[in-house]
Amino acid sequence: MHELSSIQTDITKEVQDLKQELTFLREKDRRNLSKIDSLTRKLRSFESAQEAHHQSELKYRNLIENSFIAMLRTNARTGEILYANPRVWEILGTDSRQGISILNFYANAEDRANFLKDLKENGKVRDREIQIKKADGEIIWTSNSAVYYPNENIIEGVLIDISKIKDSLEQLQKVNYELENFVYHASHDLRSPLRSIMGLINLLRLEKTAAGRENCLEMIEGSIKRLDNLVIDLLHISKGSRAKNPIEEISLLTEVNNSMTNFYHVENSEDIRIITKIYQPVDFISDLTRVRIILNNLISNAIKYRSPNRERSHIIVEAVINQKTAIITVEDNGEGIPESRLPNIFDMFYRATENNQGSGLGLYIVKNVVAKLGGKINVESEENRGTIFKVELPNRAA
Repeated sequence: MHELSSIQTDITKEVQDLKQELTFLREKDRRNLSKIDSLTRKLRSFESAQEAHHQSELKYRNLIENSFIAMLRTNARTGEILYANPRVWEILGTDSRQGISILNFYANAEDRANFLKDLKENGKVRDREIQIKKADGEIIWTSNSAVYYPNENIIEGVLIDISKIKDSLEQLQKVNYELENFVYHASHDLRSPLRSIMGLINLLRLEKTAAGRENCLEMIEGSIKRLDNLVIDLLHISKGSRAKNPIEEISLLTEVNNSMTNFYHVENSEDIRIITKIYQPVDFISDLTRVRIILNNLISNAIKYRSPNRERSHIIVEAVINQKTAIITVEDNGEGIPESRLPNIFDMFYRATENNQGSGLGLYIVKNVVAKLGGKINVESEENRGTIFKVELPNRAA
């Protein structure tokens, strides 16, 4: 026990001595410790700022790498791409690799020269629309903005693919033009028979003979028929432009026969020879309303524009259906269409012949209805020989 007490005393004394020595050292190095502590705090603050900067840089880089806007940095002299995010390579249609020059992707050399000239003169260019030629040869529209750094001889810029926007804008402009054209011609074509009827009514009031009155009534009837035909065509435009119609199984033989029957009452149509050749070994599924519009308009045209100089007019309607498509051909030996007018026959209110008493909407309607069905239409015609319309429609049964 004594020995333990002696050891404990020695330890206590040693601890006291160490405390005294530590106090002395603290007093001696107080100023140095203060400086060290200050430097330590500054170092920690710097490290925190450095980490925050690193995290911010990672977020910024992640934003650039995943942006839908193409961002790139190029050599101002050679056009070599020094940096590009993935969207750039997607727009250019090629893989990321060194040594690629952006200059090789301009579709028009003059556009490229003007863009670089303006960029170097002004230091920056904003929203310049330029066509880019992708690696596979496809031409697309892009919006280009860039900044030039002359000291580094570097150009930094962004590209936005605006091809779909341009297409939509062109479609909108086309629709606006067609709407204006439609309103003008429709109002004119509606007023024309109405004014004729008004004039004929005034003549009828003044007419004294029965034969004169009968003649006026016949002319009034003709004006009313023209007006009725125009209204029918306008209704066809409405039906053809509807977003969705039900699809169903269609018997083309039945529909062709029904279309023919609709025009039995047409004047001088009794001498027309009608030939139908329908080959339908499989079901044909499509939009019945639109198919009827196509058949009625093409058959109506074939009857309406038969040649008065032909001893025997004929109309041949053929249809061949398979699992994928239905090919419908309507052929006649009528007046035919002059070659110079063929490019415009599907335009709204366009009349291909001088003898045309129609509204000029029939083939426009057919073209649009065929497009709605995802098909295509072709025409072959020779003046005074006849016309062949060929329509190819997808079979929804596939």
